[in-house]
Amino acid sequence: MKKICIICNAKIGFFKKYKLNRIYKILSKENNVEIFKTEKPGHATVLCKVNINKFDVIVVAGGDGTINEVVNGMNDKKPLAIIPFGTANIFALEAGIGGSAEKIAQTILSNKTKKVYVPTVNNKNFILMASAGFDAEIVKTIQSSLILKNIFKKLLFFFVATLKLLFFNKYELKIFANNKIYKANWIIITNAMHYGGAFKLANETNIFDKKIIAYLFNNLTRLNFLCYFFTLLSNKQLKENKNLIKITSDDIFINSKTKTPIQYDGEFLGYLPAQIKNEKKTINVLVKEELNIQADQ
Repeated sequence: MKKICIICNAKIGFFKKYKLNRIYKILSKENNVEIFKTEKPGHATVLCKVNINKFDVIVVAGGDGTINEVVNGMNDKKPLAIIPFGTANIFALEAGIGGSAEKIAQTILSNKTKKVYVPTVNNKNFILMASAGFDAEIVKTIQSSLILKNIFKKLLFFFVATLKLLFFNKYELKIFANNKIYKANWIIITNAMHYGGAFKLANETNIFDKKIIAYLFNNLTRLNFLCYFFTLLSNKQLKENKNLIKITSDDIFINSKTKTPIQYDGEFLGYLPAQIKNEKKTINVLVKEELNIQADQ
């Protein structure tokens, strides 16, 4: 018998609550299962820290933002399981987690874990990406309208992105990495293969890889932003050119003379400066038995 802690985003909809109840019933047949619901932003981190030594498995039911909060309370000893209930569910996509209530319950009980690498931005863990500039501005706007986010979901992202593109704000960033100084108008640092959903941003890294990659966008205009967007939409890779530089570094510092927003895993973090470090920290994530990746145990 296992002691299983489920940390759940309290704002999930009716059908997701039904699915969570099905998973709970399956797990509870031979295990001791408790559900803890979040009450406010950051609460998932607190719930994880309070319960991590009381349970054998920590489960997070929510989207990438809720997963991010739980990861900021995790250690490298206890296994973490995912019930993907978010808008984009990028982490679950990369980890191959999803499907019916029965399949998700099977993954939670699988005992098959894989190390996921967790970099930091301003000492906060992130599992997917961090960025400064255009998309962080979108995230900041959406965070101030959580009711609309819960109603319109992905449509709200496209609507806000369109507005931000019409009233285009060009940031001037200075990046220090690899003993060099770079300039850019927008930067994305990614630990994942996907971005914004199923769009594939990078082939060179994923959540199971030690490497993080930074995309530096220079001379950013509405036109070349649309070119980047439609490249991702067509499932093609962004290619380096005079306006797009790609670097690999475990220590990146970003600053700007103007007030520039930063986000991590789709959550607004604050404003520059930002220090990104990849110290090869890991957490153990439960994955499917049939997933075609080498398990760590």
